[in-house]
Amino acid sequence: MGISVSIISPSVISREGLKRIVSDGGIDVVSASSCVEDLPDLPAGNDHLVLVDVPSLDDQITSLRVLGNREHSRALVLAEKFDLSSMLSCFDHGAQGYAVKDMPCNTLIALLQLAALGHRIMPPDVADVLRRDDLRIQAPVVQHDAADGRSNLSQREHDVLCCLMAGYSNKRIARKLDVTEATVKVHVKAILRKLNVTNRTQAAMWATSRNMVSFEQQAMMQ
Repeated sequence: MGISVSIISPSVISREGLKRIVSDGGIDVVSASSCVEDLPDLPAGNDHLVLVDVPSLDDQITSLRVLGNREHSRALVLAEKFDLSSMLSCFDHGAQGYAVKDMPCNTLIALLQLAALGHRIMPPDVADVLRRDDLRIQAPVVQHDAADGRSNLSQREHDVLCCLMAGYSNKRIARKLDVTEATVKVHVKAILRKLNVTNRTQAAMWATSRNMVSFEQQAMMQ
């Protein structure tokens, strides 16, 4: 079955434009709403995406928080312009991807398809930022476990890290692993400390660079 998309945008013109672009790209548009609160029930399955086209970072974070309380809520945020801090905030709140609107229609279709496969979507501007000497990120120094190369993470911390790779919120991780949100927070703090990183996105990038498989990718391989 092909992927499907729900659209959130307060602008009627933007909603109609995105519906036409996505539909012409061969992707089924399930619904189009002015805000996340008006979004109907989302289809079951990992091949549904919510395209979040709202004007401000506060609106983006609010939408992601609400979506984090729903099942099947992978979201791709559309931004007017690239901002590294805003992108990281969106990822910290569970976004699957972050893209800038200044792109061809076929590129948007390709990004939606990649996001549906579990890939983390970032704009090409990220590479330009990382090339700047004053903003270059030093690779985290971690203590590796000789047995599996996963650092000294416990099995439960490893499971939580797999969820972080998929962009899950704490609430969704708690449901996935059948634990409390408080327990998830403890595990996330331990992961950040052991990997010597400062946020969930860097932890996910660390895991991706070591070819760890997220829960979404595990589900697709079964």
